[in-house]
Amino acid sequence: MSWNDKKRPREEASIKSMVTLLHNYEMSQTPGKEELQDRYQLSDMFFHNMESIIKTQEKKSRRRNLRRSLAAVAAAAAALLVITQPQIIAIGKEWMVYWFQDHVSFQFAEDTDINWVPRYEFGYVPEGFELVIDDYYDISGYIHYENEQGNRFFLDYGEIGGGLNVDNENKDFIILTGIHGEKIYYLRAQNAGDDSSMTWIGTDGITKFNLISDLPEKDLLKLQENIRISEKEPDSNIKN
Repeated sequence: MSWNDKKRPREEASIKSMVTLLHNYEMSQTPGKEELQDRYQLSDMFFHNMESIIKTQEKKSRRRNLRRSLAAVAAAAAALLVITQPQIIAIGKEWMVYWFQDHVSFQFAEDTDINWVPRYEFGYVPEGFELVIDDYYDISGYIHYENEQGNRFFLDYGEIGGGLNVDNENKDFIILTGIHGEKIYYLRAQNAGDDSSMTWIGTDGITKFNLISDLPEKDLLKLQENIRISEKEPDSNIKN
């Protein structure tokens, strides 16, 4: 524990003691109930007016609560409409892409019986970046790099079954064509320093990829172009 950490409780105790003393002093200067009754005689009209004000405020409060409830219902209905009727922004052979208010959803055609995908690696790593995580579990993998400045890039990949949701806040949606002919769904950050993402299906037709980074677009594209298989299943004819 630092000296400042030790000092802080003593300062808080001193402040609390000072506030208590001031409060006690103010209370000691307040006239008693009998003295106040002798000084101030409140009329019947005063109590009548106060009762009227309280009733008026209660009515306003009930109306305000009703308006809030109706607004909440309207907001929920609007959200439900967006969820049940999202905008379709792309249709592919393997999936459909939906645009929601807070994310893009990639809905794949159907679950598959695939029980293995190749292990991948980055063939290009920008200078200064170190590997943080490289996990692989037969049907999925995750690779994460960072540098000393806190910049990062990571790749999430796995078999194509199921769905995938990607944040779309303050991002532009662009469709690119990769060097292998793959269609890349690019969510480009509008603000410098925010994460952009690229999502695509490998040319093998069984592996989905999601690359996320706060690096500039040219570096992100170079990372995507140089993702390669690092381990193949023995006697496998699957190609990237």
